[in-house]
Amino acid sequence: MTATTSHTSTDGACPYPHGDHARPRPPLVKSTPFMGALPRVLGNMHQFMTETRAQYGDAFRLKVVGHELTCLCGDDAIALLNPGTCLSTGESMKILDQEMQSVLPSTFEGPQHKMFRRTHIDFLTANLENRRHAEIQARLKHHTDTWRTGQRINVLQAAQAQTVDVLSILLNGEPFPFSHRDLVLTVRTMIGATYANLPSWVLKNPFYVKVKDRIRQHMLEFIGKMRVDPDLIESTLAGRYLSLDPPLGKSRWENEDLAAVPYGAYLAGFDTVASASSILVYRLLTHPEHLRRVREEYADLAAEHDGVVAPVRQKYMRAAFWETCRINPPGTIVMRLAERDFTFGNYTIRKGDELLVMIASGHLDADNFEQPHRWDPTRFVGEGASAMKRKVRPFGAGAHRCTGAVLGELIAVEMASYWVNHFDLEVAPRGYALKVASLPFTQPVGLKVKVHGRRSP
Repeated sequence: MTATTSHTSTDGACPYPHGDHARPRPPLVKSTPFMGALPRVLGNMHQFMTETRAQYGDAFRLKVVGHELTCLCGDDAIALLNPGTCLSTGESMKILDQEMQSVLPSTFEGPQHKMFRRTHIDFLTANLENRRHAEIQARLKHHTDTWRTGQRINVLQAAQAQTVDVLSILLNGEPFPFSHRDLVLTVRTMIGATYANLPSWVLKNPFYVKVKDRIRQHMLEFIGKMRVDPDLIESTLAGRYLSLDPPLGKSRWENEDLAAVPYGAYLAGFDTVASASSILVYRLLTHPEHLRRVREEYADLAAEHDGVVAPVRQKYMRAAFWETCRINPPGTIVMRLAERDFTFGNYTIRKGDELLVMIASGHLDADNFEQPHRWDPTRFVGEGASAMKRKVRPFGAGAHRCTGAVLGELIAVEMASYWVNHFDLEVAPRGYALKVASLPFTQPVGLKVKVHGRRSP
């Protein structure tokens, strides 16, 4: 079925904002009666959405355990994620408000959105990684010093722990003070309730409540210390907020709202950055010719810069990152709510519809990428690489695109680079074929590596 073209206006406003009920609803994808499309949605969602789009076009509906979702794909769908359109994040940010006891998450829908977003982008830059490079390397070394020859490493768990630890160093200037288990429970529960439509009773799990309150209390204590320390005010993301207008309706910045700043960053980076770096390690270990080029580049840079190899200089490694995110994007879709009736192509979208917008729509299009299912980092090297990158969206799109996207790429690259350049690793067991799940972000399933020994990069 050929995809239809919508009539989205160039200024981002929704087409035909009052709707046109003479137009049909998007077609309903065939699936099992009770579970609906849930098994496919929880698996390799990117592949499932790509195949379904090829069959049904740029608009279709899914049933998931009796719940109906409308999926929109293509450039016109992604344009609807820009500010000023008829889509919103619905109740998800209000749930985060409730769980963090802060008004800050929902402000990203309001008139202060641009101000807060700009502050994040100005702070979370490549320059931040460059200035804190030695500290980042020290934390990666701390986590990997315990690796021993013959040991099998759960790649995702190790990447998650190191990602959050590095983020804590960059955002708060301290190692992450909680266990990986604590963080998994907190993140999985919050993300599930906000973005995966899990029932609200999951937020009453006593184990989750206890851990959440403990993490929040530490954040509040940290904010209390930050307020009286000029160095922390200057060097932390939460400190930058003190120079901004407080949230609407408040006369000053409350500690509860400032504590939500690093908390939100952990939620954003825990799965996406860790997943991207995990799958990047897998791709390199299963493509020895590209791993050789990554290591040669690293050795050349180490010789030129007295052993300091910043991720921003590792062009081939970054190309491998982009190719990894093209085939296995950390997030395939984003959830939105239709605030009013509008038309998309030849179809009517109704007010209140829950929408899945496919931000990875063009990643596997043969028109964009030759042999799109083949992993080949050379696509993102040399002339035309910048144009290729614009077709890949590893960390979202539109008004809510991750404000730490630049930093997220560098952390993922630096972590994966540290692993493969300081250790000889092998996917275990041999012959393991990558499996991914969407929970709701893409992550590898059962991916482990065996340590053969240390390298002298």
